[in-house]
Amino acid sequence: MTRRVVILGGGVTGLAAAYRLRRTVPSPDDLAITLVERRSRLGGSIGTERHEGYLIESGVDSFFTLTATAVELSGMLGLRGRLQGPAHRRVYVARRGRLVPLPEGLALLTTPRLGPMVRSSLLSLRGKARLAVEPLVPARREQKDESLASFVRRRLGREALERIADPLVAGIHAGDPEQLSMSSLLPQFLAYEREHGSVFRGLQAAARSRPVRDPTLPGPFASFPNGMSELVNALVAQTPDVAWRPGTRALAIERGRPGSFEIPLDDGSALRSEAVLLTTPAPVSARLLEKLEPKLADALHAIPYASSAVISLAFPADACRPLDGSGLLVPRTEGVHLKACTWVSSKFEGRAPSGHVLLRAFYGGVREASVLDRPDDALADLAVQELTPLLGLRGPPEFARVHRWQNAHPQYDVDHAERVATIESARTTVPGLFLAGSAYRGIGVPACIEDADRAARGVSSFLSTEALVPMEAAA
Repeated sequence: MTRRVVILGGGVTGLAAAYRLRRTVPSPDDLAITLVERRSRLGGSIGTERHEGYLIESGVDSFFTLTATAVELSGMLGLRGRLQGPAHRRVYVARRGRLVPLPEGLALLTTPRLGPMVRSSLLSLRGKARLAVEPLVPARREQKDESLASFVRRRLGREALERIADPLVAGIHAGDPEQLSMSSLLPQFLAYEREHGSVFRGLQAAARSRPVRDPTLPGPFASFPNGMSELVNALVAQTPDVAWRPGTRALAIERGRPGSFEIPLDDGSALRSEAVLLTTPAPVSARLLEKLEPKLADALHAIPYASSAVISLAFPADACRPLDGSGLLVPRTEGVHLKACTWVSSKFEGRAPSGHVLLRAFYGGVREASVLDRPDDALADLAVQELTPLLGLRGPPEFARVHRWQNAHPQYDVDHAERVATIESARTTVPGLFLAGSAYRGIGVPACIEDADRAARGVSSFLSTEALVPMEAAA
């Protein structure tokens, strides 16, 4: 008997879930998989294009290798040897119009050693003194969730928040640290405080117990020579017997015959399946489930989202200061709209023709949503205007590309874990329905792949028959 599963959403989560499911049941006679994606291409926030010798990423440009998930999948796809590490790892922060390097060895919020922080000109003497007394700050006894801003101010001080944590969070999450959940985004730092009474002592203990890193593995992040679309293309090519439906929009998820779902599509057809995996953004999933399970839809709507824009700019190398790093972050206190800028041609080799540079500027987020109301040409002009004093730009760019990401960034606000628990509780009332993606347990490619694996195991278990074998056995 052939079982059927429909995956809605063709981003990396949906593709990885299809790949894992197909490996559990190699024969399409046992499991029929259909993947529906409203865009005309697969990959979601991963998209690579070439233009006049430049390699341009419209969204995600790399993934962290500190967790094994994406690295292991790359190995399974035969891409392990193609992992490309950064040519330059130094990151700068704009401080009063000039660029100051982030302290060496920074672990998201601070370093395990005070030396680099003390030597950095990013903090004032007062800010450094505040950091130095962090081990003496009493641990918080209250167990309820707190914001990232509250944690950093409490343990590391106001300057560490404004000049390090805030720009990092705005660049990675497009969020507001006053609202974002510490327990959902950086639970390891809460554990350092709880177990060691200090962030510094916790970081030092973690460094001592960390296994020796594979010297052949690029880090701390990696991409591929032909861009992140190599991962997408390999997933599609190595997941056979899947009915790929790009350029198709699901209208709803409805109950079909007993034990099945019916999914009407915008082309007038409908899909039927015993299981449905939603990897779409939470608001899209909510819309699809409004009639089937209103309580679940309401819980999904409770996850807020932010939008952003990525502006790629090309210049002759002599029209820009030498770029000896991978990019810069801009604190809110600088008074500009720019959040961050990746120096693409310095970060990864082979991204621009010889004698040219490629930049990626980031705009938007929770606190700067209105800047995205500007048309594309005005956004590109703004990026050039705000980068010029920082990078010494001269003349107009050779070209500009604007990629917009509407409601693409889930916000893990305080008590996010409770929202996810409510969603999971409501989901279990609909047998055969599964959820995965960046809205729930982690953002970034590795977290999405891990969530895809979790969901694929759930689908496989739900549809288990004698013809289905465990994923571990198939691997």
